[in-house]
Amino acid sequence: MEQKRTKSSDIKELRARKQALRREMAEIQTEIESSLTEVRRSFFGRVHYRYWIEKYPLQLLGSAVVAGFLVARKTGMRHTDDFSDAEDSSEKKAPSSLGLFSGLLADELKKLAAQRTVRYIMKRIEEAVDNRNEEEIHTDK
Repeated sequence: MEQKRTKSSDIKELRARKQALRREMAEIQTEIESSLTEVRRSFFGRVHYRYWIEKYPLQLLGSAVVAGFLVARKTGMRHTDDFSDAEDSSEKKAPSSLGLFSGLLADELKKLAAQRTVRYIMKRIEEAVDNRNEEEIHTDK
């Protein structure tokens, strides 16, 4: 009789340990999943362009302006080379379709960048004004 009790108590104890291990594994798995989700969010947040714009707005704006001037200067030179007059060279050059396309593409990209920059700056200004108005409302009370 006593041997049966020890076997059944051993089996119950093993089952209880098995359940405890399963619960612990589930908790560990949940912790790992939440940690991975947090790491993924942090990584993709830092890769996303908005993170960098919010962290370094003036530096990026300055870099965009400098890059815009450099691209404009380079594509502007290409346009004048493509459409040069007969007086400047012995034979008239035909505009290359690649140069024309890249110039048009560069112009459109510059317009798009300027529009997005203006929208972003306006959004930041509006947020600052709203925050200032809220602070004034709270200090008046």
